[in-house]
Amino acid sequence: MKKMTRRSFIRITAIGAGVLAAGGMGLKALISNSGLDTYSETRRLLGTFITITLVDDDQTRCVETVQDTFAEVERLSSILSRHDASSELSRLNSTGRLAGASSELVAVLERAQYCAELTGGAFDVTVKPLVELYQDHFAHYGAPPDAAAVAQTRQLVGYQMLTISGRDVALAKTGMGITLDGIAKGYIVDQAAALLRARGLTRVLVEAGGDLSLRGMRQDGHPWRVGISHPRALAGYYEVLESSNGCIATSGDYEAAFTADYSYHHIIDPRTGSSPTELASATVLANDTTYADALSTAALVLGMNDALALLERLSGVEALLIDKELHSRTTSGFSVASA
Repeated sequence: MKKMTRRSFIRITAIGAGVLAAGGMGLKALISNSGLDTYSETRRLLGTFITITLVDDDQTRCVETVQDTFAEVERLSSILSRHDASSELSRLNSTGRLAGASSELVAVLERAQYCAELTGGAFDVTVKPLVELYQDHFAHYGAPPDAAAVAQTRQLVGYQMLTISGRDVALAKTGMGITLDGIAKGYIVDQAAALLRARGLTRVLVEAGGDLSLRGMRQDGHPWRVGISHPRALAGYYEVLESSNGCIATSGDYEAAFTADYSYHHIIDPRTGSSPTELASATVLANDTTYADALSTAALVLGMNDALALLERLSGVEALLIDKELHSRTTSGFSVASA
């Protein structure tokens, strides 16, 4: 499994009030004050760090509920993760078809197809062959693939070649593959948050590698403060948001860059076969984290003007986009925390 770097888990984290929302595998923290407990635990799943933080007056309930929620996260990971060779997604990728797929995999793929149509193909989960082409070339040669290799691999990419019929899923061409890296974390965050709400927890923060859902207030009675990492600094934040009810996702060229100048990175434009060149970071706020996750990836691909034009049209969606010169623009309703 790919080694996690410091940058990998400071992209977007909850800050303030002594709540630790990003850290090492298996990390646990319990802070008590004024009759309320804040319980936070972090585990490594889906190729990233996932943190669950609860504020409640019942410590035992916090601990037990976090354990149950991580069990559900692990179950979903066994279906949706491409980092798990035995996952349902991996079986689909290895055979090109899957009969009787789980309702969870079908739900995520259907959302992915909707987002692909919405973004004109800027978000496309069939981009996996291109991502792996770049990963392999930089790993073996320290350089990008040539134009001929990119053109050939692009023939295996296109959301129109993914078909979903009931619970049967198929890829049209041998060699195609799906990566859910740009949507599965958001979906799992949403499912974890829903489980916590169903258990009666009203002060909740769930974060997975830059995708975040939060509800209620911190232990001190103030809204959660969420730092959007600076795309070119290892410490500090570009902006800080404040919210008591939100879903947020950030995508950035810095998350897995192939080159020091960030011109080649893990996000590939499915339409061109190369890394997008304009934006360094895209943070999207939406009504659910699944949607925010996909839209933040699409925004990075679309670039400043096209992304803003799309996001302004979408109900309940706001965004902060940062270009490679570190200039930023936002949608009309985006706001940051007061100092």
